[in-house]
Amino acid sequence: MTFRTPSEKRMRKFLIDHLKTRIQHGARVAQLKRTPGAMITHKLGPQVFVFRNLFSGQVLYSQFPAYHKKTILEQFVSPNWQNRLPSRRQDLWKIMCVMNFDNYKYATAAYRGLIDLKQTRDTVQKKEANKMRKKSEEGTIWYSGQYRPTYTQEAVADMTHVIDAFNLEGTTIYWANESLRGDDKYWRNDLVEHEKLPVHSPKQQSILLDVMRQDSVKDFRKRMKMLKPKVA
Repeated sequence: MTFRTPSEKRMRKFLIDHLKTRIQHGARVAQLKRTPGAMITHKLGPQVFVFRNLFSGQVLYSQFPAYHKKTILEQFVSPNWQNRLPSRRQDLWKIMCVMNFDNYKYATAAYRGLIDLKQTRDTVQKKEANKMRKKSEEGTIWYSGQYRPTYTQEAVADMTHVIDAFNLEGTTIYWANESLRGDDKYWRNDLVEHEKLPVHSPKQQSILLDVMRQDSVKDFRKRMKMLKPKVA
């Protein structure tokens, strides 16, 4: 049994309460309108946060360093037994990458494009998308346990397509696992740079993402300040 002093217990309680507050606040923020103006007002950066479900391989997009049940319902519009409506459990959704964009219009366009591609694949082009997926011997989407890597692969393909199609120059993507981004030949190196996310424990994820948000806001403000004409 680990012995803790009264001060250690107080500090532990403070950190746990602080973490819960961050998660609850993030969930509320995740329900806000996704417009450039709203993002600036609520001190959000020009970013897209990409979460990966460790159990199923499914992917979730958010313009905030958190997600909400509403986010899941919006992005899984046609669930089935191979692509079930996922749980919002915090221990299952881990950050896959953080996409930093040059401005808020780029971030909003990228987010909308990623959602549209995901929903199109799950609805009007469902049969076509399913034909392109790797299959098991039984003819179902290939899986290991309940994990289907095709969803992560499709998300990466959508990211490359959106950046290329919208010509989103000045994009930087921070990866939790760089092997997930695939071959460099699929990325426009004149539009996007790749970096690695700092190593962190699962309990530190919300704190790390909030720091990423703050840094993105500061960087954008700094660049805008440099662009303003100097008054003589």
